[in-house]
Amino acid sequence: MNWLNGKKTYIISVLMVVVSLMHLVTGDLTLVEFLGGEQMTNLFEAVGLTTLRVGVGQIQKDTVSEIIKNINFPYAG
Repeated sequence: MNWLNGKKTYIISVLMVVVSLMHLVTGDLTLVEFLGGEQMTNLFEAVGLTTLRVGVGQIQKDTVSEIIKNINFPYAG
């Protein structure tokens, strides 16, 4: 299950977007109801979750790089 490391959040975000948009595509909601309703909020939450995961991944990558640099070159500026 190591292949899922770092991808589970993206999978959940994509599923949230799909479920949100399915209400619009299937005709359960009109465009006005979609834009003013809970589905639009879910869509924004999915985008926010993805953005958060990208930020955490970037910080994690930078931190690991800094630790490795400090281990290999402890006295470098």
